[in-house]
Amino acid sequence: MYKSVIEDGKFLVLVTDGTFDAPIIELPTEELADKVAFELQSAWDQGVVWGAYRKQKELDGNGVDKNTREEIQKLKDMSPTEREAYSQKANRRNDRVQRVEEAKRWKSVLNWKSGKRD
Repeated sequence: MYKSVIEDGKFLVLVTDGTFDAPIIELPTEELADKVAFELQSAWDQGVVWGAYRKQKELDGNGVDKNTREEIQKLKDMSPTEREAYSQKANRRNDRVQRVEEAKRWKSVLNWKSGKRD
């Protein structure tokens, strides 16, 4: 995990595994340190998701996930009105999920600034 901290008046980005933490970069402002830690954590999280997807694709063997195939068939069977409603509902859900994930990531990146280290 990546964390943004202030130590001895320095704005640092740390990489931590829960046992050890090591500073990887010092930045000139707190906001920049926060943003760098957030972007690094975002990239890490996206890599984990991508790796899980690739592993499942390898295990499936068909090159197409079974759930994806079923969803595509459901969409083909829908009327244009149903398809539009489904799309709007999916977009609203994806927006909410993205906002929650981003908020959790910011909280994780900044949680050491309160003085406690989890």
